[in-house]
Amino acid sequence: MSKPLLFHDIDGVLFADYAGHYQLRPNVKGWLEWAHEHFQVCWLTSWPKEDIRQLLKILYGEKYIRHPAITFRVADWYTYNTKEDWLSANRSQLEGVSWYWIDDQIPPDGRLIQLGLDPARCIAVNPKGADELVKLQGRLTQLLDSLPVRPA
Repeated sequence: MSKPLLFHDIDGVLFADYAGHYQLRPNVKGWLEWAHEHFQVCWLTSWPKEDIRQLLKILYGEKYIRHPAITFRVADWYTYNTKEDWLSANRSQLEGVSWYWIDDQIPPDGRLIQLGLDPARCIAVNPKGADELVKLQGRLTQLLDSLPVRPA
């Protein structure tokens, strides 16, 4: 069974506001290891590719470069007005694929439905709070557990 695809934002997901300071959330390295173990991660963020790569190298060290579960993917959505416009334009490529999008700026359900996107696959992350990655992992684990098991 191939791993589901996870479109992953950075600001508001990996970084959060704590008492007026914007900083990495606790256990972000553990979160990323879990995410890469369970998903094909594709970065859907405004960060430039090299900045994402540098962040991962800082968090993982040299292990990142040689880690077998990590394939570096970045969504090239910059010619679209919004991330959801890019996802909608690429819907046909996502047919038959289990995918999810995590972001702190998920549009309202009505907008997602208008674009042909399933709101259940678009998971809003609270841009504040130390335990948000723990909550997110719990939510994604429930979604993974509900996926049909396909023969290898």
